[in-house]
Amino acid sequence: MANLRILHLGANDLSGPIPLELASLAKLEQLSLYDNRLTDPIPRSLLDSPALTVFRFHRNDGLCAPGTTDFADWLNGLARYEGPFCNESDEDALGSLFETAGGAGWTKDQGWLDGPVLSGWYGVSADALGRVTSLDLTGNGLSGRLPRSMSELAQLTELKIGDNPALSGRLPSSLVDLPLRTLHYPGTDLCAPAEPAFREWLNAIPSHEGTEAECGALSDREILRALYEATGGPDWTNRENWLTEAPLGDWYGVRVDGQGRVIEISLLANNLRGSIRTELGSLASLERLSLARNSLSGVIPAELGNLANLQRLSFNSNALEGPIPPELGSLANIQRLSLEDNALEGVIPAALGGLSRLQELDLAENRLDGPIPPELSNLGNIRYLELADNNLTGPIPTGLGSLSNMRRLSLSRNGLTGSLPPELASLANLEGLYLGDNDLEGQVPSEFSGLTRLRELALSGNRRMSGALPVSLTNLPSLTALLAGGTGLCAPADANFVEWLERLSSRRVAVCETMPATAHLVQAVQSREFPVPLVASEEALLRVFVTAARSNQQRLPPVRASFYLGGAVAHVADIPGKPGPIPTDVDEGSLAQSVNDVIPAEVIRPGLEMVIEIDPARTLDPGLGIATRIPETGRMPVEVREMPVFDLTVIPFLWSADPDSAILEQTVGMAADPAGHELLELTRILMPVGDLRITAHEPVLSSSNNAYVLIAETRAIRALEGGSGHYIGMISGAFTGAAGLASRPGRASFARNRSSTIAHELGHNMSLQHGTSPGAGGVDPAYPYPGGAIGVWAYDFRDGGRLVPPSARDVMAGGGSESWISDYHFDKALRFRLTDEGVSGPGSPGSSLLLWGGIGAHSVPYLEPAFVLDAPAALPDSAGSYRITGRNDSGRELFSLSFTMPETVDGDGNSSFAYVLPVQAGWEGNLATVILSGPGGSATLHGNSDIPMAILRNPRTGQVRGILRDVPPPGQLARDETGQAVGPDLEVLFSRGIPDAAAWRR
Repeated sequence: MANLRILHLGANDLSGPIPLELASLAKLEQLSLYDNRLTDPIPRSLLDSPALTVFRFHRNDGLCAPGTTDFADWLNGLARYEGPFCNESDEDALGSLFETAGGAGWTKDQGWLDGPVLSGWYGVSADALGRVTSLDLTGNGLSGRLPRSMSELAQLTELKIGDNPALSGRLPSSLVDLPLRTLHYPGTDLCAPAEPAFREWLNAIPSHEGTEAECGALSDREILRALYEATGGPDWTNRENWLTEAPLGDWYGVRVDGQGRVIEISLLANNLRGSIRTELGSLASLERLSLARNSLSGVIPAELGNLANLQRLSFNSNALEGPIPPELGSLANIQRLSLEDNALEGVIPAALGGLSRLQELDLAENRLDGPIPPELSNLGNIRYLELADNNLTGPIPTGLGSLSNMRRLSLSRNGLTGSLPPELASLANLEGLYLGDNDLEGQVPSEFSGLTRLRELALSGNRRMSGALPVSLTNLPSLTALLAGGTGLCAPADANFVEWLERLSSRRVAVCETMPATAHLVQAVQSREFPVPLVASEEALLRVFVTAARSNQQRLPPVRASFYLGGAVAHVADIPGKPGPIPTDVDEGSLAQSVNDVIPAEVIRPGLEMVIEIDPARTLDPGLGIATRIPETGRMPVEVREMPVFDLTVIPFLWSADPDSAILEQTVGMAADPAGHELLELTRILMPVGDLRITAHEPVLSSSNNAYVLIAETRAIRALEGGSGHYIGMISGAFTGAAGLASRPGRASFARNRSSTIAHELGHNMSLQHGTSPGAGGVDPAYPYPGGAIGVWAYDFRDGGRLVPPSARDVMAGGGSESWISDYHFDKALRFRLTDEGVSGPGSPGSSLLLWGGIGAHSVPYLEPAFVLDAPAALPDSAGSYRITGRNDSGRELFSLSFTMPETVDGDGNSSFAYVLPVQAGWEGNLATVILSGPGGSATLHGNSDIPMAILRNPRTGQVRGILRDVPPPGQLARDETGQAVGPDLEVLFSRGIPDAAAWRR
């Protein structure tokens, strides 16, 4: 390789340091090592590469250039380089110091801000990598304060900043992260925090000279400033009003009480990066703290245990590490503690068992180990206990059976051992019990038949569990899912039990003493162990797995497959043999290892039976032990289901601020060609929809391009139009929020114009949860396959046909355009549709009241303006924990509806509802207030509400044409991108909250 000129190794999976031998390539001109996992500094020998002109080494796992003069000069002498210096974080930290400590007025500032060779900056000493080891700015005119980013100087052992009288404020508590041996700051106005942890660190420094001043208590404003600086505030997604003089209640995500004290910080999914600082533990009035779904790292500060008023703590979906502080066991008022989806390790603190008001504890998806503390059995108010996806060991504590309020217990994917405690049968309110993928053993206790509210029981993957399931499980009236795949558990050969099992919407239980099928029909996906029903009138691939008892060199024999409908032959397929040898075991992963044929769609009908004859001419040696008939006697029934037509209305939204008309052509195209349009491709292939009936809704002009608003408007439009099928809102061009949202289950969704997103959201409508966490939550705790894989071999008929491997990601796990669907999800969606689609159509329109609103990310309710209009009734289908009430001026109740807030998957806790209530006599002119109340508080509309909104409707079709919050001045004519009028030709309904007299007279 002496003449090698270009070496491109980017975007591989290389790891470790750069080999020293690369320097021997004397003619090398271009070297690309980006997008790998390379580590360590660039070797000095590479400086002697005489011909090198281009060097790209960015995006690795620590590969960097030392921040020294020779390396900086070498890189700057190349024609092009891309990659970091080893001291970039130090350079940034010193830059912050220069900015916050009045660098422009320093006495000496030679070299500052002049590049990565930090040893050339006045007062700075650095090591061989250019990392700062000493900083001496004594008597240099520093003013202002020290930045929190000083903690990024990870190699700093000496800090001298004395004799700078204008330097004031607190020593940053983040300094405790530094290995300081010398800290001098006399002659300044700096003070030391009083926190015990800081004092302990300060007292351990061998050479400490300070001011002897101790800082007073931080104000709430100072604490929020510290949070902002420690978590990359300038790069937050939304930082409105932060660090301004505006009242704290006007800062984004902050809520205060009547005295102006901070009671809530909600910065969900706001691009926070850095560590959670100890100062938050001084927010004495704080009730809710949510920093979930960010990129926070480091440990959880023990000081948070001081938050005596805290009710909800949400740090889920970050990169936090270290142990769970036992001090959190002092949070006497905590009701919800969410730490899932981090990298926390160590044992679960026994102190958490003392949280007497705790209702939800979620520690799933961490690296916690050790046993489940028996002290958790003291959580008398706990309703949801989530410990799945950790490394927990030992038995399930029997005391958990005493938690009478428990509704969901999830311990899946750990290393738990022992048998199922019969004591769990005392959990009278339990709805979900998820114990899959552990090392449990034994049988299912017969006492479990007393869990009368249990809806889902998941035991899959416990390979040492065995035996017939108790027949008494048929007494469970609420059970909809029973999952025992990957265990030795089986369904008893009891006719009543098997019939009961068939009625469950989701079940994975083998019948005792049965073997997996050696022939099956597959459409999208199939399982030999847990057969998936077929959709009627869609073609299927027949796969016959011929196996021999011993090794051989024989060709796979011909196969005759006969299909019967109503007892008569409907189709016969004579399939020729193929090259061998005949395998000795079933191999689903190769079409060459099975005899295959496509069976026409008209044959796939309910009541289908088949008989497979292998080697019908009997030419093979009987000694090969090949089964020549499947089944041995009679006919094999094939479950085929006639699916109801899938009725989907597609709403093209146009954002009033910047309408993009591309969505109009797409929705019209979907309606014109539902069987061939690319946006519906994955829905047709992966979902059990049968025939599609697509309606292109008239364009809807909206003041918002936010996904959460648009799904709420989609729900309202469906309610106003009396829709009984599915409605999906879509938009092209710029939009904000999630790429897709959906009711689960339900008939409303929103999706960007992408085939996989549409299929994903419609899957949620069909009751499916996520196969694994894509960051948004909503994971199905009973999903049987790790990592969101489909888990079984599937088949794709496109482009001549191909097998889809078990490793493919499920469409409900965010697999994108390459996703497929698992047998578990296809079966579950199919059975849900069969029970859900028989809903009657809308009633007749009449004078009605539109009531709509929802909840924000922390369950805080809100209401949209109410409207009087002609529409069919659309009322809640079940009572629940939310109530909407209308009253007159004297407080007399005019109406009251109890309902369950619809679940919006991927909604970050946001959800919405829309109901249409027929107007009753006596309401006109008397409705004074509408109140929405629920677990998160209440919201009220009254005569002084000022939330101007207009709903535009086409009087001919009844379809909504606009929902405008930025209502145009009277008489203004707006036109959408189709050129249709949004004004004189449309009915305009207006409300500021409570309908006025004109609205009632309309």
